[in-house]
Amino acid sequence: MSGWLFPLGFAVVGAVVFTIGFVGFWRIFALRRDGVRAAGWVVRLETTSSGQGDRIHRPVVGWVTGDGRRMEVESPYGRSWVGRFKPGTPVRIRYDPRRPERMRIEGYGHGAQWAFMLVGIGFMAGGISVAARLAM
Repeated sequence: MSGWLFPLGFAVVGAVVFTIGFVGFWRIFALRRDGVRAAGWVVRLETTSSGQGDRIHRPVVGWVTGDGRRMEVESPYGRSWVGRFKPGTPVRIRYDPRRPERMRIEGYGHGAQWAFMLVGIGFMAGGISVAARLAM
């Protein structure tokens, strides 16, 4: 009777993972829709440890807001390689004019949301499918 609970747990985990990806995707969409475009530059790279011995590099971007404030904000996305974001590199960004610290570099780091949503759908579909077969 309770054999279907374990696979249903996978479905619940999948729903949580999907939701995390969807919320991130929605925030990116909101910045595309309502955000202000600006020209910025990479000020520096913040390097941290991933906890598994790898190093994660996150670009810190500087720009001037429409009302003249100078901003420096670390990207929420990082990579294990430096890539194109060397200090001084120009970048295009979008930021929320009400909260300029909410910034995204255009074309950078948005694949994580899709991956979370796809993995979440896979866990949900697999968990529900197995739970349904076991419940019969």
